[in-house]
Parts: sequence; structure tokens; C-alpha cells
Amino acid sequence: MGGWTGRGEQSVERLRQAFLRFDRRHGGADPPPRVQVFIARHPVGSGVVHGVLQGLLFAWALSGFGDPRRMLQAVLVGVVAGLLSWLLCRFERRRQAHYERNGGFRRAPVPPPPTDEELPVWFEGLQWICYWAVVTVFVWLLGQLRNPPDSWLSSAVLAGIIIVAGWAARRYKERGRR
Repeated sequence: MGGWTGRGEQSVERLRQAFLRFDRRHGGADPPPRVQVFIARHPVGSGVVHGVLQGLLFAWALSGFGDPRRMLQAVLVGVVAGLLSWLLCRFERRRQAHYERNGGFRRAPVPPPPTDEELPVWFEGLQWICYWAVVTVFVWLLGQLRNPPDSWLSSAVLAGIIIVAGWAARRYKERGRR
């Protein structure tokens, strides 16, 4: 029996090494996002949340809230999904621990901070949405003076045209300065 367990352990170790080679080749050595680290550090909570959501979704899809058999099926689907999620989170936690023990993740170089002229893309998008919302309200308020008053849809379209026209004018002026 001792010889068989040795071969079994060797095959498991070979399987683990093959997985790690595959993982490294496909970007597994890159640092994971914070959400992935959080989920891996809280496998029980992640499994419970995933199981409850899957069970509720399954019950809703089957409309099984009134039928006890379908409700039992939904609960079983939720339990299986939660256990599977817990198991995957445990594997992810071990994978992250392996890379941390063996030299850590390959860190990307820190990007330089954006200058005053160059805003991050997400912030610029947020600014566009805020400008559009404010201009939409003003156009709608001005449109209420007309008979019949402007609708929200026409106000939003007109506000979008105003914002894009302002952006185009600003770009034209910047190009003229160069």
C-alpha cells in the first residue's frame, strides 16, 4: 500500500505543477484585483452570498415560491452553488498564497500621476454625465415656459447637443492656440 500512495502523491503533485504552469502562462502571476483578494479571503461569506443569490434566482425562474417541491429544489441548488463557490474560493486562496510565498506577484510599474491638463478617463466621463444632467434640467426648466412645454427626452437631446457643441468649440480654440 505504501508504494501506491507514493505514486498517488506524485501524480497529485504533477497535476498541481501542471496547473501552476498553465496559470502562470495565462496571467496567473499578475496581481489579482482587490475584489478577487477579498473574495478569496472570505470564502464562507462568498459561498453563502452566492448560494443565496443562486437559490433565489432559481426559485424565481421556476416560480417556485408557492410549490414546496420546487422551493426545496431551489434550496438544494443554492446549497450546491454555495458549496461550489466556497470550494473555488478556497482554491483561489491557496493559489494566491502560493504566489505570495514564492516571490509574490509580478507588479506592474506605477504609472505617473496625471497632470492637471490630463484627467483620468473615469473622472472625465463623470464630468460629462454631470454637465449633461445639469444642462438637461436647465433646458427642461426653460422649456416649461413654452406652450406646449418641452419633454424630458427633447430636453436631454438638446442638452447633449449643447454639451458636444461646447466641447467642439473648446477643442477648436485649443487647436488654434498651437
